[in-house]
Amino acid sequence: MVEGYANWRLHFAWGSPNNPHNNKFLSKLPLDHFALQPTANAQVGHLGYWVGQEDGYTRKITSYTRPLRDLYENYILNAFEPLSNFEIRDYEYVKGAVLPGLQKLASIDDVKLRKARRVGDGIEFAKGVFFKIVVDDGAYSYRSHFADLESSFGYLLTNGFACVVLPVSSGEDLIKKVKSFREQETLMAENLFAWADGLAANFLMESCRIEPDLWKVMMVTDPDEFVSPPSTEELPWLYFVIDDDRRLKEEGLDLLYEWIDRARSYENNYASRLSGLLRVGQNFQVGKSLPSYFASHIISSSKLFAEIEGPILEEQIFSQFNAEEKTPPQVVQFKSSIQSQNQSIGNSDFDLDKIEDSINNIEVSKEFNILSTSSNFDCEIIREYRGIRASDVQLKLVSNRDLILKLGLGFEEMGQGVINQIKNKDPLFYLYYQSLRAIEESPLN
Repeated sequence: MVEGYANWRLHFAWGSPNNPHNNKFLSKLPLDHFALQPTANAQVGHLGYWVGQEDGYTRKITSYTRPLRDLYENYILNAFEPLSNFEIRDYEYVKGAVLPGLQKLASIDDVKLRKARRVGDGIEFAKGVFFKIVVDDGAYSYRSHFADLESSFGYLLTNGFACVVLPVSSGEDLIKKVKSFREQETLMAENLFAWADGLAANFLMESCRIEPDLWKVMMVTDPDEFVSPPSTEELPWLYFVIDDDRRLKEEGLDLLYEWIDRARSYENNYASRLSGLLRVGQNFQVGKSLPSYFASHIISSSKLFAEIEGPILEEQIFSQFNAEEKTPPQVVQFKSSIQSQNQSIGNSDFDLDKIEDSINNIEVSKEFNILSTSSNFDCEIIREYRGIRASDVQLKLVSNRDLILKLGLGFEEMGQGVINQIKNKDPLFYLYYQSLRAIEESPLN
């Protein structure tokens, strides 16, 4: 409930991520959500003072993540064998990747891109991949880093993220290994998150300078030295943490200022406020568990990316692994039964009586142009279905084409009698469905 309230408060203040705006009443109050970015002012003479201002800004602007941080800390304290229910897989350059076991139902677009054989197949994906970048100095170092991060990995895995400890020897080596992994796992590796400290942090910043589009979010802890940012207009979302003693020195802070200032060049208010963050820390323990502010930033930013870019429908997601049992659970069915607005959606399959009642409401007398080739796949059953579920926000994200396939597959499962009824009641729906099925089952796919 507390997390839900925090997210509601954020949206109430900033608007929705895909249509952000400042609440015209709340923005007049001195609330954390409207803290002014220190880079908006003229650069001060001593950058150590600016770092202190940035630390205060970051603590205020991310105050909404406090519930997530508490949940993470509780998990770290109480987790027992956190990786026992998850698969660990090796790739060409990436070894020991721990996978969350999520799958989603393939859409017609996934079939076109050859990610699945047919619509409705389960395809493996993750909400993101978290990389802990370490310096490649031997297997022992890798094992110790992995052991330190098991609980942190467990929490991210339960939230849908794959996790990797990746030893690298340079920025170029990091790019080679990550790009190879992304080519093998295109769907899983759409959103890449990285954390590094010390010398490994230098490699991470170098990889961004060479390939700015490689990362979605970069978290950097007290690098050995700062490197200059890339010249591209937009950077990944950045989160820097430096030692309190270091901010008293001028060396490298001008480059840090450039990174933070450039990261805030987004037009979207969410991105500009949360893409350049800076905190001051003390007594770093390199290689230990992921700090709570990084863990909460990964999860919250991933949710914001989904809202900005369009989320995967929850009813299309199921898990290969059960957190309590090691046997795979049943696939969650796509909720496409035609239901009245005052009925709960539930997880039930198609109900024949409800379908027949809904179809009877369609005007049979209306003539159809059977040869119609409308590109938006509009037909009576689709209009009726969307009208009944007009309040379903997620349904608006599903195209008519995919909806025809989903409904048609459900009708087929109920028997030839139902298909014949559909053919009689809505010939256009039937023709669309048969055409799409033919495309799906073509050997060319």
